[in-house]
Amino acid sequence: VRSPASTERDIARAERLRDASQRLQALLHAYLALGAPPPADTSAATVLDTMRPLVRLLLGPGRSAEVEAAAGLPPLAVSPAALQDVILRLAQDAAAIAPSDANLRLTLEPAPGGALLSAHPSTAGEAPPPVLLPAAPADGPRNA
Repeated sequence: VRSPASTERDIARAERLRDASQRLQALLHAYLALGAPPPADTSAATVLDTMRPLVRLLLGPGRSAEVEAAAGLPPLAVSPAALQDVILRLAQDAAAIAPSDANLRLTLEPAPGGALLSAHPSTAGEAPPPVLLPAAPADGPRNA
């Protein structure tokens, strides 16, 4: 709610506070997801998306994280909890070798035999090797 006496500075401060509270809410949801992993039938794309706030926190201030899951991912043999662990390890490895000002983009794409999880720094530099996540057998877990 804007008051007639609000200055541009007050409005900007209120917008920053609103944005910060939204980021905090997303971060708390991600922490809770780690403490109580999602159900076994949670899609890999959903797991990746919920990990974005933690990856951003892991990168540190001034760096951002993007996540992108391609359409048509096969069901994976890994549990959502194991996928969360792989995502965090890959992000840590990428953050350690990327330039200190680099942002990070994590992608999950279909690949022969499963899906490929990759980390891409925003600037030129090294990236950790992608991780191949095996597809679930026809009668196994269905983590698409």
